[in-house]
Amino acid sequence: MGVIIRESLKNSIVNYTGVLIGTLNVLFVYNKLLSTEENGLYAILLSFPVVSAGFINLGVPHVIVRFFNRFADVEKKYHGIFTFLLTVPLIGFIVFLVLFFLFQDFFKGLYSESPQLVQYFWALPLLTFSMLYQTLLEAYCRVHFKVVVPAIIREIGMKLANTFLVVAYFLHLISFQGVVIGLALIYLLVVVLLLFYVKRLGKFFLVKNWDFVRSPLFPEMIKYGLWTMIGSAAATALPHLEKLILPMFDNGLTHTAIFNIALSIALVISIPRNTIASVSDPVLARAWAEGNVQEVQTIYHKSALNLCIIGLFLFLGVWTNIDSIFEIIPNPDKYKAGKWVVLLIGLANVFDMSTGLNSEILKNSKYYKVDFFLFLFRFVLLSAMNFVLIPTAGYNGAAWAILLSTVLYNLSKFAFIWYKFGMQPFNLNTVKVLLLAAAAFGSTLLLDWHEGGGFIPNVLEIAAKGLAIVAIFGGGVYFWRISPDLNNVLDSLKRK
Repeated sequence: MGVIIRESLKNSIVNYTGVLIGTLNVLFVYNKLLSTEENGLYAILLSFPVVSAGFINLGVPHVIVRFFNRFADVEKKYHGIFTFLLTVPLIGFIVFLVLFFLFQDFFKGLYSESPQLVQYFWALPLLTFSMLYQTLLEAYCRVHFKVVVPAIIREIGMKLANTFLVVAYFLHLISFQGVVIGLALIYLLVVVLLLFYVKRLGKFFLVKNWDFVRSPLFPEMIKYGLWTMIGSAAATALPHLEKLILPMFDNGLTHTAIFNIALSIALVISIPRNTIASVSDPVLARAWAEGNVQEVQTIYHKSALNLCIIGLFLFLGVWTNIDSIFEIIPNPDKYKAGKWVVLLIGLANVFDMSTGLNSEILKNSKYYKVDFFLFLFRFVLLSAMNFVLIPTAGYNGAAWAILLSTVLYNLSKFAFIWYKFGMQPFNLNTVKVLLLAAAAFGSTLLLDWHEGGGFIPNVLEIAAKGLAIVAIFGGGVYFWRISPDLNNVLDSLKRK
């Protein structure tokens, strides 16, 4: 357990550093140094390989993670499982490549409104190939509890390399085509570095015989891989879906750039959910295994309340200062139209957090397939809504699609858990939190003394509103003792 905790802590530090670098890239570097169209194109080039690789890996990364320990015999070179990991997804990539070139004219027709994207279509298979093998090799490192170095390469190395590419383009050291070529080379370099890392770990085993294929587990591995491929591909594609659909319509690259910057601001709200979910997931799994329904219900209540408090606190901080935030980042006149995207996606994140760890409760119960089908329902619904709303409302339509699909998805999980287990996450404390949030929001309306540019005036206004939110909302939550967990954390910090 010590190895897991140590590696998890290191990995968390690296991941949050990567989030910081990525956010600075989107809000300042790409925003300042690229045109709106180039900014949108760059967002697509970074998103497309993530989505496509998720659909063609045939579920192999999940198979490796789940079944590796059954074949972890170093003397027998893991029964050829590393060769399997490198070879089988190649079939998926070849199929993707054939379809990509067979339907190239069709895809180019879809993106006829974004000719700059069509110009660089050649880069998409290269980026997809590299992302595919990056995902596979990271999964192989993960089963050996070696997650920090791959995370450093992905979260820090790749993102800083992107920074340098864009700066080099701005300084006229390379053309934009050079940027795209550089991006493809960076992705390929990452795969090479991961292969060298696996080799250095002494886990690079290429063998002709795959002994595990003759194992009774093999049919189960195939079934599990195909099952998880669908769900994981949809989960991977979901955060990038709008960036692939927006370029299909008029002013697509411009709308993608505006949407991407607004999305980066709004996603700050949802970061704590992932942290709490990762900590709570194994606890919920143990509680269900032991039949401890009371513990599950306690986690459900506490997660909903605490995430609601954290989500609303961050949402208030972002939304009440949204005009000042857009004035601080470069090119506010181009991108401040995305403020309503921040509002809609921010509300979606708050609603998702306020309904608690409903997905984690479902997927660790005997009804884990229900969460899978509800997630597919969300994916299909979001896709359909995007194609309906984007043509008429552009990036705001994409944000409405996210909000509506998130609300319906979480309401479905809420209703199912209530029906099957008799659990629901809300109580009087939820109402108190909402009242405090309304009071804090009202107080910030009195502090709108400044309009327009100027770094210092905007920072002062953000500071004033932030203090009001901390005093009214944070102070109210603390002194009203709405959440004993948060009070204990704050009291512990005060003592230290």
